[in-house]
Amino acid sequence: MDRTRARIAILAFSSALLAATSLVAASPSSATGAKSSSAPAASAHQPKIVAPEPVKDVGQVTKGSKVSHDFVLENKGDAPLVISEVRPGCGCTVVSFDKTIAPGASGKVHAVVDTTDFSGPIAKDVTVLSNDPKTPRLQLVIKADVRPYLFADPGYARYIYVQDEKPGTIVQTIYSSDFPDLKVLSVKSPYPFIKVAFHEATKEERKPDIKGNQWRILTTIEPNAPVGALADFLVIKTNHPKQPVMKIPISGFVRPVMAATPNRIALGPRKLDKPHRMSIVVTNFATDPMELTGVDVTVPGVGAEIKPVTKGRRWEVILTFSMQMKKGPFSGTVKIKTSSFKKPELDVPLSGTIEKER
Repeated sequence: MDRTRARIAILAFSSALLAATSLVAASPSSATGAKSSSAPAASAHQPKIVAPEPVKDVGQVTKGSKVSHDFVLENKGDAPLVISEVRPGCGCTVVSFDKTIAPGASGKVHAVVDTTDFSGPIAKDVTVLSNDPKTPRLQLVIKADVRPYLFADPGYARYIYVQDEKPGTIVQTIYSSDFPDLKVLSVKSPYPFIKVAFHEATKEERKPDIKGNQWRILTTIEPNAPVGALADFLVIKTNHPKQPVMKIPISGFVRPVMAATPNRIALGPRKLDKPHRMSIVVTNFATDPMELTGVDVTVPGVGAEIKPVTKGRRWEVILTFSMQMKKGPFSGTVKIKTSSFKKPELDVPLSGTIEKER
């Protein structure tokens, strides 16, 4: 009986303790709906960038004109909008922009497109970078239909030219759709080795069914043109009141008479426990065929053999490094002799190191 009473007493004490704990948890502040310290904090204030008109189509414009537009930017957020950068696309130049826009206020991005190098429908973009967390990059676009007043036929000058060959001339015919008294005032070449000349087209040179003045522009690439790519514009100034400047693209490549691949050999540290072989591919780009007449190597212990691949056009020069080569670094030249008076010899630098045996 005493044990039973003891158990009842323990249970009663536990119930009282649990009730007291519940009363403490249900404090007056929680009963009235006050927020506890563990409740999530209110979201921070943020800017919001909005462009009412992100795409502007200005319609038809004259080739060579500069198209400008002010894009309006609105801050629909409740924190200052900061424009950190405005990146123009190809052919687009940003003149100015508002760096900070207050909540509820608006600013602008002033963009300019130079249409000199474009024809027909174009779309040029401007990317706005800001502190808007949801739209950190906003794209704005200017569209236009570029209409030229001057025309060129063929309208481009593309050269695939080999050094020391006969000079190559490309002829353009320039005319206007609305200005019969057209005159070419000057022509400027982007390269000193491409010479230019111009004159009014003669009766025999004129293109039929085209009214008004026609002009002929000749661009001639010279034999001393350096090897490399061509990528620039011929600049033509005229008396046209709406399009005084015209550009014609010059593109292509100038090749050497003969080329070696690789054009330099560097043999890294190497042990010659057996003969080592390497190849040089020689290509003739000239109009006339030629032959390789011999190979001299100025490094002792290196032999050379000529293997024809395509008659008069392509060869493989096989180099053999013998086991008797002197240990240590070496340098010299592979002298490839040809039957061409334009390129009688082609030199390929040769260097490397032969490791010593341990």
